[in-house]
Amino acid sequence: MKTVVITGSSKGIGLGLASEFLKKGCNVVFSSFAKKEMEQEYRKACSICGKDRVAAQACDVSSVQQLRQLWEAAQHAFGTVDIWMNNAGIANTTRPLWEIDTEEIPRVVRTNLTGLIYGTQVALQGMIKQGSGQIYNSEGFGSDDMVLNGLSIYGATKRAGRYFTESVAAEIEGKPVQIGTISPGIVLTDFLLDDVRKMSPEQREQAKTVYNIMVDDVETVTPWLVEEVLKNRENGKRIVWLTQERVAAYMQDEQRMTRDIFNKHGL
Repeated sequence: MKTVVITGSSKGIGLGLASEFLKKGCNVVFSSFAKKEMEQEYRKACSICGKDRVAAQACDVSSVQQLRQLWEAAQHAFGTVDIWMNNAGIANTTRPLWEIDTEEIPRVVRTNLTGLIYGTQVALQGMIKQGSGQIYNSEGFGSDDMVLNGLSIYGATKRAGRYFTESVAAEIEGKPVQIGTISPGIVLTDFLLDDVRKMSPEQREQAKTVYNIMVDDVETVTPWLVEEVLKNRENGKRIVWLTQERVAAYMQDEQRMTRDIFNKHGL
């Protein structure tokens, strides 16, 4: 039975991943800086799967000390950590750089990049010591070198995250641990909805045109991601949901071309 630690798992993709790993019989450690939300999801998981398979530890990934405490809590609960998923992330308001509140910038960088680096280092140190383990870093817009107006900060952190992961994969070659990335595509979460709400009316209409075609539900994407993670043994593996082939298929899907997924959310 594998033990999985997931940062940012109180909602969205992180929560979806946690639920799917539990369905596959894994132990799961919930983690989030949103302690109240995390504890609610922890209690739900305990009621379904039993307390012996679930643990929770509040953690702000921008603090290396809190990440070390997360590792220690997981190890205390289950002995070893088989899979560590650096999933926590936030986006900047979708605006041109000169219009963004300067205070947003370090917050996004600390969470998406510094937290990713800290989390990877903490997990690697523990996994090398225990002699096994896998780390997965979550990709996002910018990881694939695409550029979109208004996402200069978020995209820069995601592009840097991919370089970082590839570099670490080369450094650990030959060691009993692996690192890779997961790319969930465009998923309908509170994260995405909040971003759309913050857009200007013109940006919102442009974004909705793309999202209505390309967006998937958490419940559609996460089962596939979990299957791919559990069967992977390759260092440096990229697990990508929204492939070029899938994009092409979506563009030919009449239902996707005409749907409005935002109407029920008042957008």
